[in-house]
Order: sequence, then C-alpha cells, then structure tokens
Amino acid sequence: MKRLLFISTLALLAIACHKEPYLQDYDGEYLVYTAPAEDVEFADYQTFDIVDSVLVIGQTKKPYYSQSKNAMALIHEFRKDMEKLGYIYTPSDPAAQLGIQVTFVERTERYVQYYDDPYWWLDYPGYWPASYWGDWNGWYYPRPVTYSYTTNALIGEMVDLTAEKEDGKLKIVWSAYIGGPASYSINYDVKRMMNSIDQAFKQSPYITRQESR
Repeated sequence: MKRLLFISTLALLAIACHKEPYLQDYDGEYLVYTAPAEDVEFADYQTFDIVDSVLVIGQTKKPYYSQSKNAMALIHEFRKDMEKLGYIYTPSDPAAQLGIQVTFVERTERYVQYYDDPYWWLDYPGYWPASYWGDWNGWYYPRPVTYSYTTNALIGEMVDLTAEKEDGKLKIVWSAYIGGPASYSINYDVKRMMNSIDQAFKQSPYITRQESR
C-alpha cells in the first residue's frame, strides 16, 4: 500500500481552525480552496504517482486507510484530471516526479441549549401567547433543545518526489481543500467531491505540463 506521508501539519491546522461558512452559501456544493507553493514551475514536471488508498480521519477513533469503492473513485478522479493536463501516470515508479495523497475527514458537532425564558414557544407559529394561560411566574422546568450536524472534507496534497526532504517531510507544492455539510448519503457526497476535484484543477490553471521536445 503506497503511503506518501501522513496528513501535513498545515492541513491539520486548517481542519482545526477552519470556520465553516453559512450553510446557505454552499448552494448544495462544497467549498473548494486551492493553494500552490511559492516558486514552483509545474511545467517542469512530467510524471506523477498517486496513493492507492485514502486516509480516513474521524469515522473511527483511529485513522485508517481505505480502498473501498468510494475511496478508489476519488483517487481515480485525481488521476484522470492529472492525465488530462498531460502528466504521465507512473505507478510505483521510484522515478516519478510528483506524488498525490488523498485524505478524507469527517466531523460531527453536537449542541445542547437550555432556554432561559419560560415562554420559549413565543414566535413559533400556531402557539397561543403566554397570556392565554395566565401570568406564569416563579420556577419553571428549563427546556433543553439538542441538535447536531456533520461536515466532511477531502484534502489533496501534491508533493515533489524529486526534492530533498526537509525534517523528513516531502515538499508540498499544491494543496486542495474540499469541504462542507455532509448530505444524507456518503455515495452522493463522493459524487459531489468528484465534481469538486475537477473544480480544484479548473481553478488552478498554473498546473500544466510542458510537452517534452
């Protein structure tokens, strides 16, 4: 199983500190963020390799690598887009110049809120006003309201396999963050992520291979 490296510190920091936009801003699609490293000429690279499994974080207590149908679909989408740009896929070739790793992250937030106002039902359509029941004073039983929501994200990192490692780490030349609210179906989310992978390359026109002469 090819594993280029564990998720980078920068990516972990982005997950921990990332502030989710309002849900209505997504319009049913994921947020797609991409960033290249400085002073990188992508036309200088010709070949690439990609991991054969997706690192999954958040679904279980410990991260694990997945080769499920959905995981392979995400990997194949990265490969397809790279080949469209002219890069040559060289699996398990130690001479490959670029490497791509893929990480899936899932997170569920749960909230419990207690209403301080005994007339918590005010402004709810169909409820009578508090005066209908008389003047309620004194102690009342607080009403807890609980809710939760789940977000997921896909992180793609492109590394330079030809550069010398710094502190034992490969140099990341391009990062893509794809994330937002999870839907009712992981299969549907994977399809949305595949579309977002295409968008990540579309909004990164600097990633292009120069034809060899």
